[in-house]
Amino acid sequence: MGPPRAITILGGGLSGLSAAFHLSRRFPAQSGTRISLVEKSHRLGGWVQSERVRVKDKHGREAEVLLESGPRTLRPASKAILELIHLLRLEPSVLTVSSKAPAARNRFLYLPGTKGLVTIPGSIPSLLISPLSKILVPAVLRDLRRTDGLVLNASSPNDESVDAFLTRHFGPQFAQTFGSALVHGIYAADSRLLSVRAAFAAMCRLEESGGGSVVRGALNEMFSSFKLRKPVGPPAAESDAYDLGEVLQLMKGVSVYSFRDGMQTLTDAMVKHLRDQENVDLVQGDAAVSLTKPDDGGYRLALSSGKEIVGSHLISALPLPHLHQLLANAKTGPPSARPTSALKRFVPARKVPPPPFPHPGLAIRSGIAGRYEAPEPESRTDRSEPSPESSHINTPQSLPALPHTLSNPLSSVTVVNLIFPPSDTGIHPEGFGYLIPRPTSGYPAQSSTLGMLGTVFDSCALGGQDVSFSADRHSPKFTKVTVMLGGPYGTPSPDPASQAFLPALLSALQQHLGHSEPLPEPVLVRVRQHRDCIPTPTVGHVARMVELDEAVKRTLGGNAAVIGAGVAGVSVGDCIESGRRAALEL
Repeated sequence: MGPPRAITILGGGLSGLSAAFHLSRRFPAQSGTRISLVEKSHRLGGWVQSERVRVKDKHGREAEVLLESGPRTLRPASKAILELIHLLRLEPSVLTVSSKAPAARNRFLYLPGTKGLVTIPGSIPSLLISPLSKILVPAVLRDLRRTDGLVLNASSPNDESVDAFLTRHFGPQFAQTFGSALVHGIYAADSRLLSVRAAFAAMCRLEESGGGSVVRGALNEMFSSFKLRKPVGPPAAESDAYDLGEVLQLMKGVSVYSFRDGMQTLTDAMVKHLRDQENVDLVQGDAAVSLTKPDDGGYRLALSSGKEIVGSHLISALPLPHLHQLLANAKTGPPSARPTSALKRFVPARKVPPPPFPHPGLAIRSGIAGRYEAPEPESRTDRSEPSPESSHINTPQSLPALPHTLSNPLSSVTVVNLIFPPSDTGIHPEGFGYLIPRPTSGYPAQSSTLGMLGTVFDSCALGGQDVSFSADRHSPKFTKVTVMLGGPYGTPSPDPASQAFLPALLSALQQHLGHSEPLPEPVLVRVRQHRDCIPTPTVGHVARMVELDEAVKRTLGGNAAVIGAGVAGVSVGDCIESGRRAALEL
């Protein structure tokens, strides 16, 4: 079989860029393959966005500071990203944080209702003197005593929420304190809704290898790795060979890393590579409005500009609700071409209200709150209801709706970058930052709180990204922190656009950091509100994605793939890996 005639990629975020990059290497210009990437916005890179700003305090001290509004650090575990660093020759741009640095050793919790931060113990001696030991020690002992009961093994479709899994193993207080805080930091979501199989598959593997105990499983893997001198984790398939060059050497002893000019270094480098390829077209600022299959095969994509792109192969890296709408438009016509009364009733939700708990969707058949077992077959795959005016329109070229594209809620996050003037007394302790658990009373029924999820101490974690123009190298530096709000709390209150927002935020930070005096006035405040930016894979997600993949093959054909954060994971590494794999397997 010869190379594809033309490949269309929907979405120019991390997954789409990764797919385009690897496809351009697999099918260079001389192959005759055309590669078109379509992105509705005028910029590529999705939620990754880095910005350099120059700041100045009232004493005339200046600095150039890097701000991130999306992901800010990476872990060395993702070989797909390390491969990109090597292939794009980004090694000189990498900025690493040693595993011995304070930013790697010190991580904190803020327990609602208290004043000041609590250090999460990272060693046995620190555990013994930690106020968190009264939660951690009984939790570990409880798990070690487990010898029977439910095990989410690899051969079973059973699933449960992260909260239910941690409660079963370590008790409700551990699940509420540590589990909900962890989920806030990664997914900006409610741990009582998040699938443990989808979000933390490694914990399920440890439970199985430990005979029902996560702690025993971790100890078994640790001892096995020492004995065999192999890295902990499942073996990699031979087909997963990565071209890493010398990057692995660069990552020895590294906890996290980024780039001197921020995470956008990675996406900008992919975009530059793609622009340099003769057979790659980057279509920006032109949204896909409908997708159909012509009678002679392939895929026809209609754009908002009126242009059409016809390809033999298709990769969708769109958010799943957007893909749902794209397919729906093929039946009713794009929104601009039909009356308001004929529009689909689906609109991507801007805010998901806090769910009741136990959540009814978590006990599909088992009757146990927070647990999911194999679902009953659905009688319909299209859960949205077309209006009567449009239900009769279904041309031969239109495509049926795909299942489960509307199954998962999306979290909206408000990101606030704060830069404080130099001070002889530190704003915060040395460390990476802190997370905040779910309130013991649960999330408020409506937006009535700031809804803080956590704070990153950027100056400590990645101070090498900033440049001070002070003549004295030992003088105090500007302090940069980033606060995340929203997620399961909804829109922050006061509203981020109101005058009351910043005083309320600084007052909350003062309490969290244990300051008796008000914090100094920031020299810069940058607020960005990211709507529907992180999908929450709810309980049963892995089984649903298997059904989605089967439906894609059945309805779109073997030359199509659906990837992205809503399918195979929300981390930067997950997105890069999904694009890479789609490009190599298409």
